[in-house]
Amino acid sequence: MASTDLSWVDSAFPLPSQQKLNASVRAAIAKDPKSASLFTDIGAYIQSLRNDPNTAEPVVKKRKLDTPRDSPAPPAQSMATTVLKVEGISFSVPQRKKFNLVFTTAGVNAVTAAGDVEFGLLYDDIDYACCLSVPDKAMRQWNFCLLPVGADGLPGSTKDALVFTIPDGAPKTASGDAMGMGYDTTTYRTLLVDLFNAQLKPSKSKISAVEEPKVGVFFSTVVQSHRKGEKAFHIKAHRGNKEGYLFFLQRGILWAFKKPLMYFSFSDIDSVSYTSITKRTFNLSVRVQEDRGGGEFEFSMIDQEDYPGIDAYIKARKLNDSSMADTRRAKHFNVNGKADSDEVGDGSGMGELEKALYDAEDEEEEDYVPDADGDDDGSASGSDGSESDSDADENHEMESDGEQSVDLEDELGSEMEDVEPDEPKQKRNIKGSRS
Repeated sequence: MASTDLSWVDSAFPLPSQQKLNASVRAAIAKDPKSASLFTDIGAYIQSLRNDPNTAEPVVKKRKLDTPRDSPAPPAQSMATTVLKVEGISFSVPQRKKFNLVFTTAGVNAVTAAGDVEFGLLYDDIDYACCLSVPDKAMRQWNFCLLPVGADGLPGSTKDALVFTIPDGAPKTASGDAMGMGYDTTTYRTLLVDLFNAQLKPSKSKISAVEEPKVGVFFSTVVQSHRKGEKAFHIKAHRGNKEGYLFFLQRGILWAFKKPLMYFSFSDIDSVSYTSITKRTFNLSVRVQEDRGGGEFEFSMIDQEDYPGIDAYIKARKLNDSSMADTRRAKHFNVNGKADSDEVGDGSGMGELEKALYDAEDEEEEDYVPDADGDDDGSASGSDGSESDSDADENHEMESDGEQSVDLEDELGSEMEDVEPDEPKQKRNIKGSRS
């Protein structure tokens, strides 16, 4: 291959995407003809690798995840600098496995012990991020939930979230430059929240900070048996046959931590309603705007104790003031809108849920029949131990007229001997005739 013949350049770099490199090689040889032999050898080596299947690099197979959704893509590592590494962190989405958590200037990654990036997420791609207390754990833990664009779990979602768990104590397994950059290193949570917020602010993501639950937004009134002195920011619920948790946050409602996570931002919610109301539980239905795919998502078996807090949260954010059509009100309880005169005309001030429960209790009281064996007034009973229907009706009529049933033998005692022969007739008139 002659040094003056540059046809090999086209053979080594034939693709349209390589035309810039092709031109650069030609320009370098023209500027320094002595480098032609070096470039010629490089070109011959590239062609030999391309033509020899035995020397070609094997295709690296991706590990199959336990989900049909696309996992977050690993950030580009060539230009990124590692700022923090936390060893032995448990991930639950998209894989349930322990990895080293590595923060770079570009994003966050799950890295194997060998140093390979398993999956990750660029800061610029984060659509929502939050840090939540892990429910029902004796020892306090925290879950970080990172949602890239297209991973909110609503119709049309194509990606999975990234969820990992950190302990509550001091960051003993953390190392890197971030440890000396002024971040709060008191606990894993404060360190990671500060680091996330610092990296998100200059990025192109839609958010500028990690959201954490606040008492002023929502908290559950159900006492946690394992940590009674601590407020809970979650409520237990079911989505189909899966048990999970609902978090009512400042910018939306999150269903976690079962896959797929679902995040309903306020802009995506068309309406919210209560269904399947009983004395102990109720269901919460969230309807999504049509431009987000529409559909209704129901979360069941929510404890009645959490109703006041949820109702206050929904009303404060006016989630369905503009979406509760008349046809929908006929099917669901109106949880937010003002009561219409033809729907709630009793002036009681009760919400629809309270009214439904109140009416249910009234029906139970109307169906209740007291046991005559418990009577203490000595009144006569039928052979089955209860008064006959006619007795009950006649006694009710007498009581409604202000008269009382009196047993003359109890009242007169020995004076009964002086009663005239027609006295039994008077007693019958007072007690009421028997059928």
